[in-house]
Amino acid sequence: MATLERDVVVVGAGIAGLHAALTLEAAGLRVLVLEAQQRVGGRIHSMRQLGHTAEAGGTYIGAGYSRVIGAAERHGVELMDVTPILEFFREQDLAYRGEIIRQSDWPTHPANDFPAADREHMPWNYHRVLTMRANPLEDPGAWTLPQHAALDVPAHDWFRSLGLSERAIELAYGLNVSFGRNARDVSALLLLFRGAFSKSQRAAAPKDSLGYTARHGVQRICEAMAAAVQGGVELGHVVTGIAQTPDRATVHCANGLRVNAKHVVVAVPLGVLRRIALDPALPGAQAEGVANLPSQPMTQVYMAAKSRFWEQDGYAPSLFTDTQAGMLAAARNRERPSEVTSFAAWVIGDQAAALDRLSPADAGRAVIAAVEKLRPAAKGQLELLGMHSWGNDPYAGGAWAYFRPGDVTRYAATLGDAHGRLKFCGEHLAVMSRGMEGAMESAEEAVSAVLADT
Repeated sequence: MATLERDVVVVGAGIAGLHAALTLEAAGLRVLVLEAQQRVGGRIHSMRQLGHTAEAGGTYIGAGYSRVIGAAERHGVELMDVTPILEFFREQDLAYRGEIIRQSDWPTHPANDFPAADREHMPWNYHRVLTMRANPLEDPGAWTLPQHAALDVPAHDWFRSLGLSERAIELAYGLNVSFGRNARDVSALLLLFRGAFSKSQRAAAPKDSLGYTARHGVQRICEAMAAAVQGGVELGHVVTGIAQTPDRATVHCANGLRVNAKHVVVAVPLGVLRRIALDPALPGAQAEGVANLPSQPMTQVYMAAKSRFWEQDGYAPSLFTDTQAGMLAAARNRERPSEVTSFAAWVIGDQAAALDRLSPADAGRAVIAAVEKLRPAAKGQLELLGMHSWGNDPYAGGAWAYFRPGDVTRYAATLGDAHGRLKFCGEHLAVMSRGMEGAMESAEEAVSAVLADT
């Protein structure tokens, strides 16, 4: 296979890689994007089924996501306000230790061990309340500053410093956790960063909107961006190695393709980067961070409902559980938000890792069985439509990277450093933003590094 010549090769056609490619082309550089999968979007994945779109990643676009909203507008992707739908998700009930507890009963329930002033908060949002209310960061970007290194401790310890009991911490962070296995497995700084970012988003968002989605799925934004890349996005090209000399870098693909370039922008998750042979290898703490930072297991299971079983048992259609059902979310019709169209179980952490050891069919059956055990009215009423495991996805290795206690201090300063002609981007390298917005922020940093060297 022939060797190609470009100014820049971008490895990975997620939203970070595509934003980098388009920005570099706008600066006059010849760019080629290489993507291992047969689709673009990376961890933005819209699963289209039964006339509806289920988002396996990149679920909603925050109302303050100016970069993502701008990309949709530039590339002609219609955005739809999801505020009417999100209002219904607040109606979910809690399933804890085999009992379903209605939200209205939670403030006085014996299992509620939150401080007296906070007993009205539900377990799924209480730790977010705390990281916004008691946040010592001056702004989202302050989480990596040396003066906050003392907060690079287990989130458990930070919760204890606020006076929470062990049971309250289990309730606030031990059920279907966002980062890590439990509150001891994640740095408080990461949660405080997310809290500071959420706070800044609320300040920047329009008062009448909570966020958006794209018509026909958020992945449409990435598809439209890919179509606009003049140098092309080549699918099915698994990058296996990148070698550098003083004057160029050569990207090697499993199918024999080689591309020489002045610069390479690597826009892949850490679990994928570990499998790419770099010559020369990454140095010191950067290499250690790439090798050691974990990614969050998350599995999503999609189900159709044969009946309105929630009307029989009297509980909300959606449940937040401590079982393999994870967070059972009722999907809504955007035109008629009161209509439930299907269900998605979002299973995160240890429960997702357990599902990942099963076949997809068995994992789906396990989730349905967990729902049926909690609410017998659902017995025989749920039909498996499909699923996606980010932990088992070879092109992701997990839903997102996270920092364990001490990891921010050890790795954050060097993880995204340029390595010769290699520049890196991805949500895990963002300093000011999270999610899709963070991925695009990191792409802009990589582009600036390329242009400074050109």
